Amino acid sequence: MLAGSVAARPLPYCFPLYYKKMIRKLIAALFISVPALSPAPGYCAWENLRYSDAPLAVVYASTGAYEVSYTVGENCASPGEMLSAPSGVWSGYLSLVPANMVNQGLAGFVSTSSVALDGSLWGTPPDESVKLLFGSELSTALSNPGVNVTRMYDNTGSVLNSTYTWPVTFSYSGRQVLIIPDPLHPWPKGSVFSISYSSSIVDVTGSPLSEASTVYFSVLMDYQTDNTAAAFSDRRVKVSIPANAYSQDFFLTLSTDSAVPEVTAANAKLPSMPGSPEFVNTLKVSPYDSSGNPVQPNSSCLVTLPYPDEDGNGIIDGSVSRLKAANLAVWHLDEGRGLWVKQTGASLDASARQLTQPVSHFSSYALLALPDMDLGPVYAYPVPFRPNAGNPARYGSWSDLITFTNLPVQGKIRIYTITGELVREMLVTPPSMKWDLKNSSGQTVGSGVYLWEVTAGKNRKTGKLVVIK
Repeated sequence: MLAGSVAARPLPYCFPLYYKKMIRKLIAALFISVPALSPAPGYCAWENLRYSDAPLAVVYASTGAYEVSYTVGENCASPGEMLSAPSGVWSGYLSLVPANMVNQGLAGFVSTSSVALDGSLWGTPPDESVKLLFGSELSTALSNPGVNVTRMYDNTGSVLNSTYTWPVTFSYSGRQVLIIPDPLHPWPKGSVFSISYSSSIVDVTGSPLSEASTVYFSVLMDYQTDNTAAAFSDRRVKVSIPANAYSQDFFLTLSTDSAVPEVTAANAKLPSMPGSPEFVNTLKVSPYDSSGNPVQPNSSCLVTLPYPDEDGNGIIDGSVSRLKAANLAVWHLDEGRGLWVKQTGASLDASARQLTQPVSHFSSYALLALPDMDLGPVYAYPVPFRPNAGNPARYGSWSDLITFTNLPVQGKIRIYTITGELVREMLVTPPSMKWDLKNSSGQTVGSGVYLWEVTAGKNRKTGKLVVIK
């Protein structure tokens, strides 16, 4: 129970009577220690989450549409008087906040003319301020924002990572921190900036609003110069736009999210397509003019997509089928049919681990690889197979059997007698698999010479095996 006497603080005249009654019900719940109240007709249900009589304690309660935050600045007294007072709130800070704003972290990152995507802003005008919106009211007395503005890269995509040297003004009040560029030195066109803020931004009770974090925004591009846009999620993903591809300043939004419905639906159809191409990554490019209207370029541009190959061996890292970089291509999403369509003219840069594709229309693209059908490296060992020779390193053993290695992602292995009779047929399992010396009936074959054949698509390779038991 709470105790101690303090003076009343009246609610504003315009504070709705409906909410006053709800607040009194909340206070009643706090003092009679009942987990939940059954509301009168027309009232929301209150859910009491925590009790406390400690100074500066915070109690949250929810109606589903609103949350009440009751912060006790000092011990309270006279519950009856609290419930019966015509317009009084006793001790501390009491507020009603829409439920979608209750999260005390960053609630939004906005600029009047920008497009928000994945928590970042695209196409901010050079002279426009950007805002950090939080879920609770900031304390101007207790907060130390620690906001840093960094110019990540310029309009050519060149990495700078340098603190922005021109004057920037910070203004914070209510729930927002406003970052204002110097009127004489606006944000450079085509640049990408990061805004980092510290965990020292606190609310009126001194509680941190958020952990330290970083958000990003891009600035409108100058249509009269060459520009390169880079994805915030992966700076290696780039789109290059030549000068005068647009007739006015413009911007692009770039998304590498592969979980969007149109991408997952197209990927689900890949196994049934000729060659069964495999998905590596994707990029959606959405172009806009300075007013935010969709607009396509009037000349060819370049889309660059990277692929993972950390050891530089030409094999896509993490690919189940050991996809080769040489088999990569850029594919365009035909949204009408929901299918990936292979594009031509892409250039592979193995040293940079990327493909660059010329495009005349911005939409969704993907990096796909056709499974490798090359049979050149395929071979079988040991030859001869002599498991009883006492030298397993050279002639093999019944535990090691005969191995086929460097196999393609799909295909068949067939074993024949020297006279051409089929002994065994097996589906390829890359990159290596064993023959257990058994025929299709499960019987172990006898000593002799056998021929093997591996096929993958239109490719075929043969060899000889010798079994000496």
